Amino acid sequence: MPDNNFLLDIKGNKFEIKNSSELEKMTNEEVEKYTTDLFEAQTKAMLKAQADMKEAGENNADMLKTINELKDSQFKTMETILKNQGLEIESLKMGSLQLPKNASAQVGEWLTKNHEELKNIAAKGSGIIELNLKAVGPITTGSATNPDGLPEMLGVQTAPPSNVNLKDSIVEGLVSNITTSQPVYAYTETTPKDGDFSFVAEGTIKPQVDFKIETRYAEPVKCAAYEVLTTESVQDIPGLQSIANDFLRKKHSLKKQNGILFGDGISPNPKGATVYGRTFVAGAMALQVANPNIMDVINACITDIYTTHNYQDETPYLANLVMMNPVDFYIQLVSAKDDNGLPLFPQAGLFNRVSIGGVTIIPFEDIPVGKIFVADLSKYNVTNYIGYTVKIGWINDQFITNQFTMVGESRFHAFVKKLDEQAFIYDDIATISAAILKP
Repeated sequence: MPDNNFLLDIKGNKFEIKNSSELEKMTNEEVEKYTTDLFEAQTKAMLKAQADMKEAGENNADMLKTINELKDSQFKTMETILKNQGLEIESLKMGSLQLPKNASAQVGEWLTKNHEELKNIAAKGSGIIELNLKAVGPITTGSATNPDGLPEMLGVQTAPPSNVNLKDSIVEGLVSNITTSQPVYAYTETTPKDGDFSFVAEGTIKPQVDFKIETRYAEPVKCAAYEVLTTESVQDIPGLQSIANDFLRKKHSLKKQNGILFGDGISPNPKGATVYGRTFVAGAMALQVANPNIMDVINACITDIYTTHNYQDETPYLANLVMMNPVDFYIQLVSAKDDNGLPLFPQAGLFNRVSIGGVTIIPFEDIPVGKIFVADLSKYNVTNYIGYTVKIGWINDQFITNQFTMVGESRFHAFVKKLDEQAFIYDDIATISAAILKP
């Protein structure tokens, strides 16, 4: 800005627009008062110009051309004043000098900057965000010095840690997922009761048939855990809070998966699919297969599920999923050979799921060695009653010890309808093989 200052003239009262050298000599309080007065003066000048133009236009239409010229002139002058003053203040911000802010100004700037974050915290019903009120002072190399003889942080770059290498959950994509807002999930099953159709002669009594309805209820279970972090740890280690959040989410998914498969059903645990699973019943298949291999075992289980019914004329269950330990998967499928030394199941790749005869076989490390799980897993129902959420806050004395807690949790129903329990088998490979082995 040039040294000869701009002047605002409002009814004979002139307000001087100061240049940078004058601003630098002013105290914090003087600068703050000056900026407030400047804004008021600029506002008054614009309002006065508009009022003058309106009055002149109403009193004398012949002066319209003159008014428009005056309006353009005043607004151009005001635009120049605002532009130059803005550049002057911006130069102070960009240079070594910066206009000091009092506490209220800092709070206002902070609220504007963190508006979206505050909205997110309000929507989630929890969360913490910190405001540091900083006093104006010089920044020197001493500001980056660490205690205890550690290297100075100035110019030192800390390598960010990587996420924890946890495996992914796969079971939730295989079960039936249901959305509900009910804390107790009710379902009804209908089954035949007494009587049946019959062929009848002319003039004779027709048979009566009826059915029954049974309503059952599933209650939600909760899967939860928490982490405690120090404020210093998330400040000093790049991305630590994001890593902690990712770790919490993945551990939750894996624990939920474990409950869906192996939960014992004793409150507060869900009842897992393998616990619903029954043992294999050979029936008419007993002692009928010469030298059974793993596919004979699997197909025997599928046949058992298909031919086992809750009542007459029930639609058969079609099992389409097999889970077994990776060791059994390798021994029984990948390395199995015929009498000529050729692979018996060439489509089976090591540790990759394989489809044979329309059945998907998955190597799954959580299944114990020697066990096999065969089922129509779509008959296992999981609701999304309260989806996975993360809450952040303080507990106990964490506020004064610079710590905070992250809680991850969800609530869901996990159940198999009573009649559908026939669609699950969980047994020993050796037991099933022995049951169908032809002497």
